[in-house]
Amino acid sequence: MTPTLQFLAIAAVGLPLAWLLTLPLAGRWQRFGLPLLPLPALLLALVSEADWQWSLPWLLMDSLWLLDDLRRTFLTLTALLWSAAGVFALGYLESRNLRRFLVFWCLTLCGNLGLVIAGDVASFYSFFALMTFASYGLVEHDGTGEALRAGRVYMAMAVVGEMLLLAGLMLAAEEADSLLLTELADAVAEAPRAELIIGLLITGFGVKAGLPLLHFWLPLAHPVAPTPASAVLSGAMIKAGLLGWLLTLPLGQASPGYWGDLMVGAGAVASLGGALAGVCQRQAKAVLAYSSISQMGLMLLLVGAALATPERALLILPVIALYALHHGLAKGALFLSTAVRPPGGNPARWAYWLLLALPGFSLAGLPWTSGALAKLAMKEALAKDQLTMATATWLSPLMTAGAVATLLLVLRFLWLQYRQAEPGANSRWRTAGWLLTVAGSALVFWWLPWQVGELVEQPYWLPKAYQYASLLTPIGLALVAGLLTALLVRRAPAVPPGDLLALWPGRPQVPGRLSTMPAWPAANTQRWAGRFSSLTTGAENRLRSGGLLALAVLALLFILINQAG
Repeated sequence: MTPTLQFLAIAAVGLPLAWLLTLPLAGRWQRFGLPLLPLPALLLALVSEADWQWSLPWLLMDSLWLLDDLRRTFLTLTALLWSAAGVFALGYLESRNLRRFLVFWCLTLCGNLGLVIAGDVASFYSFFALMTFASYGLVEHDGTGEALRAGRVYMAMAVVGEMLLLAGLMLAAEEADSLLLTELADAVAEAPRAELIIGLLITGFGVKAGLPLLHFWLPLAHPVAPTPASAVLSGAMIKAGLLGWLLTLPLGQASPGYWGDLMVGAGAVASLGGALAGVCQRQAKAVLAYSSISQMGLMLLLVGAALATPERALLILPVIALYALHHGLAKGALFLSTAVRPPGGNPARWAYWLLLALPGFSLAGLPWTSGALAKLAMKEALAKDQLTMATATWLSPLMTAGAVATLLLVLRFLWLQYRQAEPGANSRWRTAGWLLTVAGSALVFWWLPWQVGELVEQPYWLPKAYQYASLLTPIGLALVAGLLTALLVRRAPAVPPGDLLALWPGRPQVPGRLSTMPAWPAANTQRWAGRFSSLTTGAENRLRSGGLLALAVLALLFILINQAG
């Protein structure tokens, strides 16, 4: 490993942390560092043509950093999207709570970039936990009642996910007698407690990846988080759970149990269920949140197929990375577009709607886009005549239904944007950040660390006749379904963000900001004392119930581990 690569690796992780030292200084100039902080990581991904690894015995427990084709793709996605979102943030942020935003942004960015190049359990989990808990400050940044509730739900689910993940990683490391991620998969496949470890890893990473019944935080957090934070939450951070699966699960090896088939089923539920709940949303960002759940369902389906059919894992893995890159850039562009106003003039307005719709139709597999290539690669990787899993015959209909569901969500998003977006001027930074993500979605995808021709037939930019049919049929079905719905259904049924979580009883939320301190006149002392008394009583009840829940989870883990042992 050359000194240049070593410097870029240290700068990729260290620059966001070093930038925190500038925040106590006067002025607002620190925000101009947001687009620059991910650039060392982007350069690291672009200039590293060969795989490398670097041992750091002075960091944590003898850390190992490395970069291969899989990590290079995820690092490109992460760095590019964070940089474009940073440009957008320059025109989005207000002076109020600016430093607080910058603190959580830098910490989350450091964790997100660090976990991609981490090659050992200690550094990977440290970066993953840093990203998880620091992003709480981005979710509740606005301080409204909805933001505080979303933050509480996010934090509760994050803690449960971290408990499950830590237990899975510790058991896997014990079986491997090593902290290297590259040795975990082999050890897990042959471990006597393999089913338990695989289950813990799937659910632990599943909280971040939006696994069904662990997805509730996503549609709550995205609508309330600042728009640039929503873009990186959905485009980059949610992929951390996907990357965790790819690095720790025994893909390519025979594994006990039916976890692969269960993941395929869960992916189908997420893909179709997320779309069903998404088309019933009334906020554009909530629609996009459910769209992320739906798209992650398709990637979950791919991971399940790789786990269930070890002989096809080497072909499916690059397809998953391909799809993650495609989805991350397209979804980042869509999220940023929610805060871009349509221009008033006709030529500019048409250009705006064209650029707005392009990433969405790319997600649905429009020919000559990155989505078309990703869909074709996915279909070839999951060809039923080459899969031995029990659910192989259902994969092709599921992919077609998923493509229809994707475009229905895009149409719902475009309709809400049309109804809710008010024409007006945009700052140059907002426009530049949004256009960067649109350009990245359209162009960067074609730069890959492997040959596209190995995944789909050449020429990949010109599909064959039968491939046109497979791409355009779902788009046609979705357009017809959307038109019939618009003509026959006057008002879509409303599903609250968080869907099933809305059934959970809770106290009404009080709007306000964390940074706003209420006035304390002497005449109101008694009233505030009463409020404090009721608040502490409610807090005691919540702590008691939360403590019982935590003890129950720990007891269940203890029983399962002992029984498996």
